[in-house]
Amino acid sequence: MNPIYTDIHIHTSENPDNLNMDYDWRLLLEKVKVRACGNDLLLSLTDHNTINKSVYIDIMAHISDYPMLHLLLGVELHIKYRNNCPAYHCHAFFKNKIDVENIDRINVILDKLYPHKLVEKKDESIPTLESIIHELDEYDYIMLPHGGQSHATFNKAIPRDTKFDTTMERSIYYNQFDGFTARSKDKLEDTTEYFQKLGIKDFVNLITCSDNYIPENYPSAKATDAAPFIPTWMLAEPSFDGLRMALSESTRLIYSDNKPESWAEYIRSAKLKSDFADIDVIFTPGLNVIIGGSSSGKTLLVDSLVKKIKGGENPSIFNTSNYKKFEVEHITIDNPTGRHPHYIEQNYIMQIVNSPNSSELTSIDILKSLFPKDEDFAQKVEEGIATLRKDVTTLMKCVERIEEIEGELNNLSQIGKLLVKGEIRKNVIVTFRSQDKERENIKYSRNKYEEDVSSLSVIKKFLKENPLVIDCDNEVEIILDRLSQAFLYAQVDEGVSNVIDRHYRNYNEKLKDRNSESQSKAQEFQQVLALIKEYAVKAKLFEQTLQKIASYNVKEMSKQVVAMGHTLDVSNRFNLTKDKVRNAFNEFLKSEFRFASYIDITPDQLYKSHFSQRPKVEGYEQFIEKVVGIFMIENKLTYQITTKDGQDFHNLSAGWKTSVLLDLILGYEKDTAPIVIDQPEDNLATSYINDGLVQAIKSVKSSKQVILVSHNATIPMMGDAQNIIYCRNENDRIIIRSAALEGQINGEPVLDLVAKITDGGKASIKKRVKKYNLKKFRQ
Repeated sequence: MNPIYTDIHIHTSENPDNLNMDYDWRLLLEKVKVRACGNDLLLSLTDHNTINKSVYIDIMAHISDYPMLHLLLGVELHIKYRNNCPAYHCHAFFKNKIDVENIDRINVILDKLYPHKLVEKKDESIPTLESIIHELDEYDYIMLPHGGQSHATFNKAIPRDTKFDTTMERSIYYNQFDGFTARSKDKLEDTTEYFQKLGIKDFVNLITCSDNYIPENYPSAKATDAAPFIPTWMLAEPSFDGLRMALSESTRLIYSDNKPESWAEYIRSAKLKSDFADIDVIFTPGLNVIIGGSSSGKTLLVDSLVKKIKGGENPSIFNTSNYKKFEVEHITIDNPTGRHPHYIEQNYIMQIVNSPNSSELTSIDILKSLFPKDEDFAQKVEEGIATLRKDVTTLMKCVERIEEIEGELNNLSQIGKLLVKGEIRKNVIVTFRSQDKERENIKYSRNKYEEDVSSLSVIKKFLKENPLVIDCDNEVEIILDRLSQAFLYAQVDEGVSNVIDRHYRNYNEKLKDRNSESQSKAQEFQQVLALIKEYAVKAKLFEQTLQKIASYNVKEMSKQVVAMGHTLDVSNRFNLTKDKVRNAFNEFLKSEFRFASYIDITPDQLYKSHFSQRPKVEGYEQFIEKVVGIFMIENKLTYQITTKDGQDFHNLSAGWKTSVLLDLILGYEKDTAPIVIDQPEDNLATSYINDGLVQAIKSVKSSKQVILVSHNATIPMMGDAQNIIYCRNENDRIIIRSAALEGQINGEPVLDLVAKITDGGKASIKKRVKKYNLKKFRQ
């Protein structure tokens, strides 16, 4: 909604008893347009105690030439509190059409009240407010007394010793004063104090006015000591009803020399014409509230709106729609930015509230964005699981080989029986065989080589893209070249070693043939020594791996942020320690082979024959996968909210859980995408709707578009909706239209529709006021 430049206190004549029929309103308009920076204008000409019919009618005769100009019929009245009290000035603005007949009728009343237009402050002929109300009874009008100006202010017109507290006075002023006027926001304390005594401070607001008399001097006032003029920019329709609405809500009035920024990026309209639906809706910045009876198309509108925006020209997005009968795939949406709104479907929050799974909290994109990011958690856990898999694999490969070695040794003769006398011919090829220790530093598997190359490529890319460090492309290329050489040499070594081993075995067979028994014993003796040596190597590697696992210390991790006063916590229960590993081993071992403590773990108790049958574990590979699987299951995030008053979210009632989530959703500030919520008040405590929800809506609507479906009058009225979308069902045809809260739909005031649809009608409201005994207007 574009801000409206408003000045409703402009005089055409210094002497109201001799009105200036030649007032140069065109010059005034040119001066005002400069201040308004091209925006629409709401102006009123308010002479003292009379209306300058000639000027008003002249303007109306040419108003079509000035589409930016909107004119209110107004007058500045002198009113006294009682006899012997100085008069105060009060503006009256009429809802009537500006024409000769209406102006003449009002002027007749004003002539009766003010036979002489130019009066002194203590003139006994000045009427009281009660007299004016009586005479203007047939009219719909707004009254705004002076406040904070240098002359004739409301608060100075009432004796200081007056106890301004009678029910009658409160009733009169409560029902008559919609706001007050001044040239600026300065020196308003006394006026505000009086309105506070009346109990109407929260419902009346300031509208600044120039009090100008001479167009060429606009916006200067006649008084030389007048405060500097600070214009009011009104966020409402430039009309009588728009002014009344703005005066009831301080957020609709902006006081600034400069034009406030207006939104250019928001969802603007929705249109659909089919046999079963007629939708012609204009959306505005700020709060848009969708109202209507049952089966009137409220959810149809928001669901189709969001689907169309997200699906673009792809009609398949509507395949899952519940409203295909209405041909919603043909709906057209004007959304200039293409930005996708955040959409909270009806009852969706309740699904989250009722879910025992805390991760459901992140199924709403806004909430997911609010919780702390878990990249560090994920990386640590992934590294932990990868390390665990590698180490458990190494451990169990050692166990598997140790078990095999035991079997092979049992199949060989006892070492004492392998001793022989006499000369044993040696296999001369043994001198060509490399020692295992020598070859250990040359071995370089393909997997390890590819892993190292990949790691270096990641490092190279990181350094190259980091603007704060010098890249190391040359150094990395040198290392990659060396690794390539190492891998090539390892391949050559492996090939040469295999050839030598093959010839070594072949020559052994020839030696056996020449001296079968002695040679066989000698070779078997060497085989026993080799197995014992390998057993020792595997046992040592087993112990080293156990020690490495014993150093594990990846424990529960958590992060916290505060949003809207609530603390959001994300934690990972993943716990990787030696005792957790021991417990995982025990999970898949028969009971008699389980370990009481970590230091009790030995290779022989991890033999395949000791694996459990329930659950059944078949082989070492499956044992490894099951152990790692336990830790993978534990790798999950837990989301927690602690409310601003220190309560655990999970212990709250469904209604208060919903209120916390709405606090967070509406308070989201990381983007300005529109928010669409279908019936947010469902399951909410009434106290939260009246206070927390309304305040959250009023806070967010100034920075982003909000579209809400609601059955509760509190939301459009106390939330001060900029726009109402009214849905109705006529003979199974959905008809949806929109207008400002102060506007009309099909000739019916929107406020009446809100009262009828969401608040039981005006008769119901009046009855509640009566039952609440609000006649004294005290809180």
